[in-house]
Amino acid sequence: MNIAVSVEHLTKKYKLYEDKWGPIKEVISKKKLHKDFLALKDISLDFPKGEAIGVLGKNGSGKSTLLKIITGIADPTAGKITVNGSLVFLDVSSGIDSELTGYENIFMKGTLLGYSKEEMLTKVDDIIEFSELGEFINQPVKNYSSGMRSKLGFAISVNVEPDILIVDEALAVGDSAFRQKCMNKMNQFKELGKTIIFVSHDHHAVESFCSKAAWIHQGELITYGDSKLVGSIYNDFMAGRKTLETVKSELLFSHAIESVSPCITEKGHFSTELKGYLYQTDTNEAPPFELVLRDKRTGEYRSKAITLTDYSGDSSLPEKIRNKAGLNILLSEEDFPNFFKPGNYLLAVRYKNNHDEWIEFPLRAGSFTKINIEEPVDSLNGRFKYKVNINNNQFILKIENRDTVQQQVNKIWFEDKKLHIEGVAFVRGYETPKANDISINLQLVNLETFEKREYPADIRETEEITENPSFNPQGKNYNFSEFKVEIELEELNFGKYEGKLTYRMNQHPYYELIILVWASKRNEYPSEPHLIAEREIRVQTETKYLQLEVKKPGHEE
Repeated sequence: MNIAVSVEHLTKKYKLYEDKWGPIKEVISKKKLHKDFLALKDISLDFPKGEAIGVLGKNGSGKSTLLKIITGIADPTAGKITVNGSLVFLDVSSGIDSELTGYENIFMKGTLLGYSKEEMLTKVDDIIEFSELGEFINQPVKNYSSGMRSKLGFAISVNVEPDILIVDEALAVGDSAFRQKCMNKMNQFKELGKTIIFVSHDHHAVESFCSKAAWIHQGELITYGDSKLVGSIYNDFMAGRKTLETVKSELLFSHAIESVSPCITEKGHFSTELKGYLYQTDTNEAPPFELVLRDKRTGEYRSKAITLTDYSGDSSLPEKIRNKAGLNILLSEEDFPNFFKPGNYLLAVRYKNNHDEWIEFPLRAGSFTKINIEEPVDSLNGRFKYKVNINNNQFILKIENRDTVQQQVNKIWFEDKKLHIEGVAFVRGYETPKANDISINLQLVNLETFEKREYPADIRETEEITENPSFNPQGKNYNFSEFKVEIELEELNFGKYEGKLTYRMNQHPYYELIILVWASKRNEYPSEPHLIAEREIRVQTETKYLQLEVKKPGHEE
């Protein structure tokens, strides 16, 4: 592979003083009056010829410092830079003199880029046409708007046709039509086999334009590789979904799922076989791993140990790694009783670091991951509907009810050390002429500890639904659709509880449907907390879903 720019062990250190006289004071006093700031920390990476390579990082990460050293604007404190070919730093604001006209600036900036006046004369017409400045080209730049000035700087830089073009957030200039024109010019450079180093904090722009990307954070190279993968990891960090420690731990391992084979067992349970690889990149040894299935909304999870086996895929892996790199996991609903409920579940791996702390990272989908199934995944109907999706290179198991429960809590009150809840629940088309046609349980889940408490409901007769034509236009019999639940308040531990309703059909088709408890009639619920056994219990329905908060009297979070 031919390399356009090679960066080897690059370090850049700046001296930070408290005031502008600090350097002079330091010489006179012969005392250290500055703090060392490492803008770049021992960075090594190669930029291949003929590719567009992105450099990601938030403001102040060291991206611009790296570019200035590559272009020779700044010198490194340590390390080596090798540039193979002519290079232009497309910084639309530099090399433009406000007192000169646009036309005069074309030649001045051309000189700064290493071109003679004769060479620039052959390019000047193309530059003026590209800039769209027209008659303003002969006006002083100090009279230009910021957009006009940027257009001029961009037009000069891209029309000198270097071997290597460095773009520092420059594609955000001008109006939308001009930005598209700039992007088209960049794509022409790619087609001509030019090398483009594109610096940005926008992962979408890097993923769409570049084949490779590097992520720099606080002067440190975090990762370098496929732009979509690097962009996804960077986005997870910037969105707060992953800490930097989690990202670094994830990058210690090479891993991917290459095939997924979901099915429904004879008992109606979901099961899937996952095949792929997982190994630590810097050693032949690997810590014990666990597979984690985590509810994305609540954070509740289940885990099971992973046994790595012989890997029969990529033959380029060393033999010692191949023997312990194979993933072959059977994930079944029967492994995690009473956990698989409607919701979205993330598939991940975790291990313990040197501090005996669990570090977790999502299992990635391989480039050619196959979902092996004879029928469409959306038709996997067991107890629930099951879907296996790949989103941002991560596996998501989506579970949905097979029908819709119409439900409402009509009344809530405290009495006799109990919380009483009355409501209605029915499924359109499923008739309930008898009390034993359905079973309803209300479950309270502690959102901090995931402790669960089940409360069977008393099924009662009501004609409210059957005789209401807006609910029952087909004239079905829903006479037994009312329920009542009593909750022993002294049983509840401190914390916030979420209410879930399980609606079971005791006749064909025998569905089990699980939903959050809908409670929107706020005038029918207690507005003040209830005190009992050194507990303050408050009914919360601000989200229209039922929640209980149990805390010590007078205690504020």
